[in-house]
Amino acid sequence: MVDILYSAIPPSSELYSRLQSQKALTRLLVWLFPYGCGIFRFFEVEPDEIDEILENVVEVYPDIFESKLELDRVIAEFRSQLTLTRQAFPEIEDRTAMLEKCVDEIEQRLVQELTTRQVADAKEIVQKLLEGDRTFAPDLLSPEDETLGLISRELVREGASIFRQIVPKTMFAENEDWYFEQLQELKDLYLAADEHNEVILVGLS
Repeated sequence: MVDILYSAIPPSSELYSRLQSQKALTRLLVWLFPYGCGIFRFFEVEPDEIDEILENVVEVYPDIFESKLELDRVIAEFRSQLTLTRQAFPEIEDRTAMLEKCVDEIEQRLVQELTTRQVADAKEIVQKLLEGDRTFAPDLLSPEDETLGLISRELVREGASIFRQIVPKTMFAENEDWYFEQLQELKDLYLAADEHNEVILVGLS
């Protein structure tokens, strides 16, 4: 069973633009994405933990990061862009969600809910809502490498429309708060991302 991490990102931001064109920056994003409380809060964790997470990057991707010095340069640029994005898009760091040890159950309940509402292709729609409808920066990341999914602007809009009609608490029993709370978190993310015209990055861990 996998966990799924979500983080909204503004497609109008300089950070997003650079992630579409700078392979080193994009590879660093993918490497860091599973850690911390969303990518915009990654550098708030303990410095020793940050060092531990980053220590093997040069060895794993020597073709991208030729030296520790080059990695440090990319990290500095990345941190700067995260800070600028947080300043330009207030509370972007809080527009996150995580499905932990509950993906299969939530997928099943969502499919049941949409089927009951006579939504066509319910299973396919739910799979896209949970895993995204695109690959992030496909021109920069090879299919054999670890990548991130992307919930496009169109899917964010469609998902928000669907979630507005759903009351997560009614989909689970009283002893299933674990599932309800995480689905509610995902619903809140879709609604917030739609309100702010954002897309959502998706990472499996």
